[in-house]
Amino acid sequence: MTSRDLVNQDAILDALETAKATLNLLPKLPPNIKPVHIRVLIAIYRIRDDTGCARITDIAKTSRLLLPNVTKLVNEIVSLNILEKISSASDKRRVLVRATPDGEQYMQYIQFLRQRFEEELAGINETDRRVMIVTINKVFKAIKRACEEIKDY
Repeated sequence: MTSRDLVNQDAILDALETAKATLNLLPKLPPNIKPVHIRVLIAIYRIRDDTGCARITDIAKTSRLLLPNVTKLVNEIVSLNILEKISSASDKRRVLVRATPDGEQYMQYIQFLRQRFEEELAGINETDRRVMIVTINKVFKAIKRACEEIKDY
């Protein structure tokens, strides 16, 4: 291993520390709220109709989560009084979800944060953003493979 390889490894580890520090800058989630709950709320915000309602199947599609997982997550969020389930007026078998007043406040706050982040990230071009995403995923997989091999050592 050359000194250049060590520098590259050190730079990668430094960048990962910076990424971790970046995540720590994010506002703390309220008790019992999971990051995946936020993903579900973002999906609902994007697809809800004029009455504020969304179908669970559409939430699954938009959030790119499996339908059974979304059903479970929606039930968790309902138990937190952030979402409520209602029956469709046109088809009582069809279940819709919508935000409660507290849930609406969460969604507005999430959208505010996302808008602010986008304003700050606007100076990073699309290509750099995509390269970062791909590279972070590649680094994760590489380090995961190395750690799995270390366990077997």
